[in-house]
Amino acid sequence: MLHAPHHRTALGLGLAAAVTLGLTACTGGSAGPPGSAASSDDAGSSGRPHGFVEGASEAAEPQLRLLVADDTGALALHDLLAGDATDLDAVDAPEHAATDGRFLVTSGTDRTTIVDGGAWTVDHGDHTHHYDATARTVGTLPGGGPVAVASSESTTTVSWPDAGTAVALDRAALGQGEVTTTVRVDAAALLPLGDLLVAGDAERDRVVVLDAQGKPTGVAAACTDPAGGIVTRVGAVVGCADGAVLVTAEDAPGEDATPTAEHLAAPADLPRATAFANRTGRPTVAALAGDTGAWLLDTRERTWEHVPTDRPLVAVTAVDDTDEHVVALDADGRVRVLSGTDRTAVTTEPLVPAGSVPALQVDAQRAYLADPGDRVVHEVDFADDARLARSIAVPVRPDVMAEVGR
Repeated sequence: MLHAPHHRTALGLGLAAAVTLGLTACTGGSAGPPGSAASSDDAGSSGRPHGFVEGASEAAEPQLRLLVADDTGALALHDLLAGDATDLDAVDAPEHAATDGRFLVTSGTDRTTIVDGGAWTVDHGDHTHHYDATARTVGTLPGGGPVAVASSESTTTVSWPDAGTAVALDRAALGQGEVTTTVRVDAAALLPLGDLLVAGDAERDRVVVLDAQGKPTGVAAACTDPAGGIVTRVGAVVGCADGAVLVTAEDAPGEDATPTAEHLAAPADLPRATAFANRTGRPTVAALAGDTGAWLLDTRERTWEHVPTDRPLVAVTAVDDTDEHVVALDADGRVRVLSGTDRTAVTTEPLVPAGSVPALQVDAQRAYLADPGDRVVHEVDFADDARLARSIAVPVRPDVMAEVGR
C-alpha cells in the first residue's frame, strides 16, 4: 500500500511532515551507531519482550541470504546458512539495484520496487540483534533510473540521483509491508541519521540537515556537485567535487541530537569519489578513484587515503576489519584483496569476464561476487589470501544481487 505525502517542495522550503517509528530498543543506553536506539527496561511501555519486532524472530547469528534477480525480473532467495533456495514473486525487469542489507531496491525506467529480504542485523554498538522474517515484495514507488537506498532504525531513504529526487520512508511500516512516504525532496542524495535527514542539494551546492519533520535545521555545509552518499558508524557522508561532507549527531542524556556538518577535503588533482561502499555500519568507506585505484575515507579519523593500483578497478568496498581488508574487482575480472597499512595485494584468477561490473558485496567473513554468465555467485575468503571458497549455484541468473542479513 502506497501512502503519498501531502506535498513536495524544494530543500529551501518546508517539507512534508515526517512520522518516524523506531524498532523496540535494547536495555542500557549503549552508544551505538547513528540511528541506533536504547531504552531503560527490557519490556518497554508496550510490555513486549526485549528485541520484539512485529512478524520477526530473533536469531543468535546473522541470517545471511542472497537475493538474486535476472534481467526479466525473476527473483529468488538463497539461504547461505542452510544452502536451500526459494523462488519469490517476480518484480519489474530491473535495470538498476541497491541494498541496505535488508531491502533490495530495483528500478526500471519509471518505477522502483522494494523487496524485503526478511533478514537483517541491528547494531547497537556493544552488541547486535539478528532478525529473521518472511522475504516478500513490499511495493513500488514512482520514479526510475539509478537508485540508492540507506536506512536507520526509523527511516529508509530511496534516492534517484539522475532525477535529483529522493524520498524518506517509514521503516517500521516498510517492515510490515507498507510503503509509507514521509518526505519527498529534490536532492542528489538523501540519507537518514537517526531521526534526522541529510540531503545533498545539487541546485545550491550544499549539504543540508533536516529535522524529523523534514524542515531545515539550519545546519548546512558547502558541497560542490554533491554525488554519492553512505551512512557509517560515525555519521552520514555525501560526496563532493573536492572531498565529502560528514554529518554527525551526538546525543546528550535527555537532549535532542545536535547535528554538525564538516567538510573533509580530499587530496587534489585526483579523480573524485562519486559512490561509496563498505561493510555495513563500519567507519571506513571505499570509493573508486577513476582508473588510478581507490579512495579510502576514514570517517572516524576524518582522513582520506589514495590507494594506487596497477590495473583499473571497477568496484571496491572496505571491510574495515582488524587487518584493514579492502576488496575490489579489477578490469580483468579478478577479485583483488588489499590488506594492512601497506595495502599488500593478493588476487584471484579471473572470475568474471574482463570489463564486466557485476555486484560485489562483503560481510565480516566473506566477499560475494555475482557471475551472471555462469549463473553462480562466487564466495571469496578475503582473509585467506583471496581464496575462492565456493561458487554457489543460484536459482536465477544473478544480474542483480543483494546480500541481506548483514
